[in-house]
Amino acid sequence: MMKSLLFSLLLASTATQSFAQATPPASPASRPASFTPASDTVLAVHKLFSKRRTGGWIWTGVGAAFAAQILTAGAIDGNVGGALVGTAVLGGGPAAIGIGKLKRFSEEQEEVVVDTYQRSKLLPPYVQHRLKKKYFNR
Repeated sequence: MMKSLLFSLLLASTATQSFAQATPPASPASRPASFTPASDTVLAVHKLFSKRRTGGWIWTGVGAAFAAQILTAGAIDGNVGGALVGTAVLGGGPAAIGIGKLKRFSEEQEEVVVDTYQRSKLLPPYVQHRLKKKYFNR
């Protein structure tokens, strides 16, 4: 079991390297004339929400994988009580974190934040705290 898992991880890590190369960022000279700091902030908010949604899916997937593994191990061993507690703690914790991220950084919430920013030039505190330089174009 462990050898097949390690082999699967090794195979997956080598397969994804061919997709890791990104296109170079656009130079400031190639930006359109209508490009304003406000649209730069909107793009940064979009990147932030997109990355947080991806993290939400990852956390939810990890929680579901832990839950499935613990439940199958508990069913094989016959330890139903231990399997339920393990599933709730090790599977439910990451899944709850992931679902919380998916809700807080949903596309609908992103639209609300962008609309509010475009009208009032203010961002909610939870977005302000998380919006770092890495989300802005350089």
